[in-house]
Amino acid sequence: MLITRLGPDDLATTRFAISPLWETVTSRWILQDPAGHAVHLPWVRTARQIDRAEDFEPYRQMLDALIRIGTWIPDFLTPAPPDGPVEFHGELTALAETPAEVLRADLEQTHVRTPLTGLGKRIYDDPERYLPEFVEALNAWWHLAIEPAWPQLRALLEADIAERVRTLAEYGPAQMFAEIHPKLRWNDGELEMDNRCDVDFSIAAAGLSMAPSVFLAGSPAFLVRPGMPLFMWYQTKVPVGFWRAGPSPQLVQLMGEARARVLAVLDTPLTAGEVADRLGLSLTEVTTDLQVLQEAGLAVSRPEDQLTVYTCSDLGRSLSTTMA
Repeated sequence: MLITRLGPDDLATTRFAISPLWETVTSRWILQDPAGHAVHLPWVRTARQIDRAEDFEPYRQMLDALIRIGTWIPDFLTPAPPDGPVEFHGELTALAETPAEVLRADLEQTHVRTPLTGLGKRIYDDPERYLPEFVEALNAWWHLAIEPAWPQLRALLEADIAERVRTLAEYGPAQMFAEIHPKLRWNDGELEMDNRCDVDFSIAAAGLSMAPSVFLAGSPAFLVRPGMPLFMWYQTKVPVGFWRAGPSPQLVQLMGEARARVLAVLDTPLTAGEVADRLGLSLTEVTTDLQVLQEAGLAVSRPEDQLTVYTCSDLGRSLSTTMA
């Protein structure tokens, strides 16, 4: 059981963050176990080609030495993101500056039950030599597999945070934590979670920080390093079809990229706000594009639960299919 005692001001200082480094690291779990994460399979198909490329082989070996299914991620690989806007390279710089003693302590803690690989042992023995190589491998994985999709990923994470903040303000912490994960329980100032390990600590005056995650599956994950504020990552809901293929080059040439992307996501009914969140576009731009698509007969709208939802018309679907 994990029990966290929050002080009276901690909820008032609760903050949410987004960590591109965390997503980059945990995406390796999905690649190693795609069968357990069906919603990500379209991304896996592309990522696997990158991972198996001959020139990526040295990077793959380095990444797989420390990021493995069934083994906890060493905390130094996923530090709590700082306050304010977070960029991948800023987080990566912090990782690269990990002291040798911290790296070794984290590896000892996370690999008690699962021994280090041969390369992992060499990283442990000589972090000054191997940590820069690991950072280079992680940077390559970010640029090839995560960065192209980052606007889409970030929009999903930002939408999740907006919903959590609204729930906390309107219904309180018990409802917010229950919606984050059924294992989380809020009991009069204590946050509890069923866990394999017994952890009991107070974070009074330290505040609570949380980040949604696209690639985390299952229970929330905690950064509980002594002397550090509590940080929790939790799984965000990834809608079916999130990784759908984008519009064809022919459709983009005909309609323009933004409008073609809007049409491409309308194979399922969405509100204008949901389209904007999914594509990382402004609501004003999406509203204009939806109006143009309706006037051209490529999209239709209907009221649903006091909202307006949009979807492809038969003509729009036929056009998308013909030009795929």
